[in-house]
Amino acid sequence: MFIDLEGRLRKPLVYLADFEMFLPTCEETVKYWKETCDRYGFIGIFPGEGEKVEPGEDFFRRVFEHDCNWMYKCDVCFAQLDDWRGHEPDSGTLFEIGYFIGKDLPSYGFYTGGKKLIERDIPKKEEDGVFYDDKGYLIEDKGSSFDNMLNLIKIADSFEDMCRMARKDFDKLLIAAGHEPYPVKEG
Repeated sequence: MFIDLEGRLRKPLVYLADFEMFLPTCEETVKYWKETCDRYGFIGIFPGEGEKVEPGEDFFRRVFEHDCNWMYKCDVCFAQLDDWRGHEPDSGTLFEIGYFIGKDLPSYGFYTGGKKLIERDIPKKEEDGVFYDDKGYLIEDKGSSFDNMLNLIKIADSFEDMCRMARKDFDKLLIAAGHEPYPVKEG
């Protein structure tokens, strides 16, 4: 449960930011995510479901507006941070996280890669204990899987761990407001 700005107790609406819509496993993955959200007391919103943006003039603008309309309605962002088309998360997903942070709303991520940035399979060379990629860009060793900005959100190793983490945070708010924590359903 969640206390909204009007003081109503309800399930938080969660925007599912990811690159799944580009994968053949999208339907089954999103089904699992939404079921897991429900077990933890969240309502998962996947912008790729329902009304589709048809190709045509201003397609990218219309996709942007469609997704922003969904983000506007949601209370929190859950983001998939696995590598996409390279060694970084999907740029659209990162934009969506930034949108929520800009609105001072919680954002959580999950990264299943398990490696710190310096340990990842990035072509690199070392010069006096400092690492650079094959283009000469510095790879900072800060003990994290990501560079500076993503370290400002809470990141888990799996989707379910992320849900569990968010549930704990929301339960602290409920308890502080005099309500009981949300009972997680057995999965």
